Amino acid sequence: MKKDLNDKRVIIVILSFFVILFLIAFNNYQISLAIEQDNSIIDSYNMASLVNASIANANYYTITNATTPSVITDDRTGNSYVVYFRGENNGANVYIQRSNDNGKTFSDPVRINDIEDSVQLDAQWSPPAVGIGTNSELYVVWYNADHSNPDKFPYGQVTLRFAKSTDGGKTFGHAINLSPNDPAGEQSYPFMAVSKDNRIFISYLNVDYSQKDNNAGTPTVVRVVSSSDGGKTFGNSSITDKSACQCCATVVAIGPDNEIYTSSRSAFKNVSMTLENDTRTEYQKEDKDVAVIRDVTVEHSTDGGIGKKFTDPVPVNNDKWFMNGCPDAGPGMDFDNTGKLHIAWFTGSETAPQGQGFYYAHSTDKGITFSEPIPIHLLSEQWIPPTTQYLVTDNHDNSWIVFVNSEGLKKSANYEEDFSYVGNGMVNLAVIDKDGNIIRNGALVSGDITKHYPYTSSTNNKIVISWIDGDDVKLAFIEITPKNDSL
Repeated sequence: MKKDLNDKRVIIVILSFFVILFLIAFNNYQISLAIEQDNSIIDSYNMASLVNASIANANYYTITNATTPSVITDDRTGNSYVVYFRGENNGANVYIQRSNDNGKTFSDPVRINDIEDSVQLDAQWSPPAVGIGTNSELYVVWYNADHSNPDKFPYGQVTLRFAKSTDGGKTFGHAINLSPNDPAGEQSYPFMAVSKDNRIFISYLNVDYSQKDNNAGTPTVVRVVSSSDGGKTFGNSSITDKSACQCCATVVAIGPDNEIYTSSRSAFKNVSMTLENDTRTEYQKEDKDVAVIRDVTVEHSTDGGIGKKFTDPVPVNNDKWFMNGCPDAGPGMDFDNTGKLHIAWFTGSETAPQGQGFYYAHSTDKGITFSEPIPIHLLSEQWIPPTTQYLVTDNHDNSWIVFVNSEGLKKSANYEEDFSYVGNGMVNLAVIDKDGNIIRNGALVSGDITKHYPYTSSTNNKIVISWIDGDDVKLAFIEITPKNDSL
């Protein structure tokens, strides 16, 4: 009898144990389902509110007497860095400062260029290219200009300088010319991407003054140079676009297939149209009889990410912007967590989908085809604002797009640019969710914003934006923190 009772007790204990396991598993399932449902709710309904609330709570910081900044955040340490130029004494220098509290405070400036006052401020046509290595190394690229032979090099013989820090930006090593074997002319508009195995890729334009001008101007190509040893050495560069616009910024990104993707504005090997009186616009100079197409393209490597062989450039959209000058308006490009490629650009084409303006598109097949363009901002008047767009994605696969809206600036009646920069401008911020919906679009800030490089970076749901306001550099730090992050 006692044996039967003990057997029943054992059975009850075992059953109770399995019931407890079931209840624990069911409870975990409910929590998981709740989180999944909450994410779905955020994605579907509240992402716009989340984004706009995050922007409203942004931290702002000003660096006085500074210009042409770029920003980057280390996703391992959470430290953010701003790199900028400052005119001093008889020259200028490039500096870096670090923030570890989301832009509330910054460390003292550290000079990056090893030779003091060796930077030519007027030669810095775009922000420094910046990158972070797998061990939090800091990589920085800027311009060096030699004006000793103006007859051959009207804007100077321009080369790119590379320096790195292995101690979190406290000190930097000797600066080097990262691609000395390129044709002499101009190396300009660099952008940097660093792979997960610490390979460095830098895209840039190379203007070759040894060749005769063609319909597009001085022959120009897009190049990529890379380092596989953390910037100690660089190999010879490779051409990704054989016919590029001379002053439209480049961008490089590493795709989900580990291939190297570049984008800029292509001149399509001088594809041109004849200008007649009835086809010539007021922005096309009368001293030329043809205009060359200048549209944004994407190309990528085909050698497993080595970066030596590239596809032909693929137009993001068939804008057919024919003009005989460089608009100084490069694209922004990034990949999201799903491998989707996002890109934003400006076109001055009157035959663009909805006219001249700023557009966005994406590609789900690694840049082979692109979605229908979505207009972000259409021009209120017919002119060409020189502005590069920058695009980054966050952990929710939103695309953050920034550019300077210069429509309020004084300008000439034709395409002869007015470099006096008179008037006020604004930094425009557009956010497009993963489904292609514009969930935020408009001015982030306004002021004496006339220079056209509002650089931005993203990591771990932190967006950092930098721009020039008068004689100062300004920064915005935006953290996107969903309510369910604590679950």
